[in-house]
Amino acid sequence: MELIKIEWLKIKKYPAFWWMLGIVALTYPGINLMFYNIFLTITTRKDMTGAIAKQLIGNPFAFPEVWHSVAFFSSIFVVIPAILVIMIITNEYQYRTHRQNIIDGWSRNQFMTSKMMDVAIITVVVTIAYVFDCRHLWFRGKG
Repeated sequence: MELIKIEWLKIKKYPAFWWMLGIVALTYPGINLMFYNIFLTITTRKDMTGAIAKQLIGNPFAFPEVWHSVAFFSSIFVVIPAILVIMIITNEYQYRTHRQNIIDGWSRNQFMTSKMMDVAIITVVVTIAYVFDCRHLWFRGKG
């Protein structure tokens, strides 16, 4: 628990972290909503193109296909959380906080554990955004 507290003290005043996390929070639902609106535009046309598209595509935003669709469209921005993790780890070396951790008595295992907890927390945040996006689009695509 102490490791998480120390990592939080490092991250909480780091504006680039919050900007990147905000970008993740906006791009995941944004890209999926954009493709959902494109899907609706194509399939709700009253001409033959709309009918053919509806038969060929089906409804990728209905359960259980919504999981696949959202995962595919969200994978476009999977590099953003990766950059976020890279930023957190490289800041340790850029600002030499890893040296301070060693001076404070941290072992290598504790340092690596703290970084792995950072990665796990970012992963949980991205996963929650993904699940809520799937849930939201599933309720919209029920018809």
